[in-house]
Amino acid sequence: LVVVALLGLWGWEAYRQRQNRLAAVEYSRALDLYHGGNYLQAIELFGKVNAYSSSPYSRLALLYQANSYIALEDSKKAAGSLTDLLQRERKETYLRQLALLTSGYLQEKAGNCKEAGNNFAAAEKITGPFKDEALLARARCSLQTQDPKGALDSYRRYLTSYPGSERAGEISLKIQEIEAKIAAGGGK
Repeated sequence: LVVVALLGLWGWEAYRQRQNRLAAVEYSRALDLYHGGNYLQAIELFGKVNAYSSSPYSRLALLYQANSYIALEDSKKAAGSLTDLLQRERKETYLRQLALLTSGYLQEKAGNCKEAGNNFAAAEKITGPFKDEALLARARCSLQTQDPKGALDSYRRYLTSYPGSERAGEISLKIQEIEAKIAAGGGK
């Protein structure tokens, strides 16, 4: 019985490794097409990679598929790919953070800053390389939804978290501008 179980585990692992190798090959081909600007062909190959759902390449493929749709100005299909990615990528990873940011940018571009702000807030909560971008995007959406105090809060948290950043001077000026508007009665 133990031998059968070990053979079963070995067989499963061999199958998973083979699937991952096949996904890697397709992913590489799709990525070449993407970087060459052949977005329609890249979308098709990223879809094939997506079929290898146990491979980490399938989640990356969804992100690049969404970016391909964005390049083709098809926001609806891009949002669908991002939704699929967010359903698969439940862990608080940089990939989830990037999917939330990209989804937020799509919503912001469509004029839905309230929903975008929710995605930016979720991306901000993830410890990852895009936390600063999430803070700035959230502040921008707060301004667009007539919430200067929310924007002020996000900009201040940005300066606290990234005091020596390249954008610190710009953000300090934005804070002063918003404070002046609030003091003049132009803010909530």
